[in-house]
Amino acid sequence: MRTFAKIACTLILGTAVYSHSMDEEGWASIYESIAAFENRTDASAAICPGCFNRPGYVKPIINNLGNILNSNWYVSASVPQSMSIEAGLPLAIIPIGDDDKTFSENGMSVPTIFGDHGDPLVQTGLIYGNETLNGLGVFLYPYAQVGFGMYHARAVMRFMYLPAISELQRFSLFGFGLQYSFGQFFQHKLPAAAKPLDVSLVFGYSMSGIGYQPEDYEGQLDLDVSAFTIDMVVGYKPIKMFEIMMTLGYQYANMESSGTLTCATVDAAGQPQGFFGQELHPNISVKGNNGFKFGLEVAFQIGASFHPVAGFDYAGKSSFTTNVLYFKQQFGEDENQTKNEEGKK
Repeated sequence: MRTFAKIACTLILGTAVYSHSMDEEGWASIYESIAAFENRTDASAAICPGCFNRPGYVKPIINNLGNILNSNWYVSASVPQSMSIEAGLPLAIIPIGDDDKTFSENGMSVPTIFGDHGDPLVQTGLIYGNETLNGLGVFLYPYAQVGFGMYHARAVMRFMYLPAISELQRFSLFGFGLQYSFGQFFQHKLPAAAKPLDVSLVFGYSMSGIGYQPEDYEGQLDLDVSAFTIDMVVGYKPIKMFEIMMTLGYQYANMESSGTLTCATVDAAGQPQGFFGQELHPNISVKGNNGFKFGLEVAFQIGASFHPVAGFDYAGKSSFTTNVLYFKQQFGEDENQTKNEEGKK
């Protein structure tokens, strides 16, 4: 469980607070990384010049989290008239690229929390990236999802909860989504080849809370994330077991930081080290890739219930979505489904 907590803190939190200070190798220290979450402008900010109030430094966290939380809200453009139920473990995989590793600050391109290290022998005044995060190739976020549909409307709930384990003090996620498909209003007017076409409107909202206590620190960093998306999904089902979907929509994500941390770093002899005794009070808000989104997905209905989905989304950056472990079953068959099948023959 302790090993899992460390992995979860790295992949879920996406901050630099897990790894030990690596100043001698040019990586950002824990203090420097967390200070980016605090808007401090008084004289006490001089203890770490250039460390405080740096939303651009931590923005890749919410960029990635926002894209993940705003994905996987639907598994088909169609919601049947008869009852359907579903459950599974959706997963979005976002490659961490060069755009996650630098940002523009004061007219310069400088490292983010995912960025590279510097040369410890050359004093540039820059705060570099975190060694652990710099080594990550992809960004992930775990949750479970269930859904219920009837009368062409569908409700979805997603959730995840972890108890306090090691440095991870809290982790929770809850979200709900709504979908309505409009095919029943126009499919009967379409030519036979176009009858498998359907259009849905989808809304999804997620909120997630993360609490983290770095090693050698008292207190914790709290991150509260909220995200929502509104999507139009167009689907075409040439055969019963296969559907192609296209998504056009708008998404929003925001990350609020809070908490109090006190540095308690000491050496082997118990002597204070680094920023010992200094407090941090995270308090900034950072927005993600908010705006237009586009997606392409394919869904398969294998047997009565196995319903895997795979796709590609773009919302400021690229991500790959998959519902490989997803199950959906419909109880009964709608009249319009039967007519569409007959119309294609």
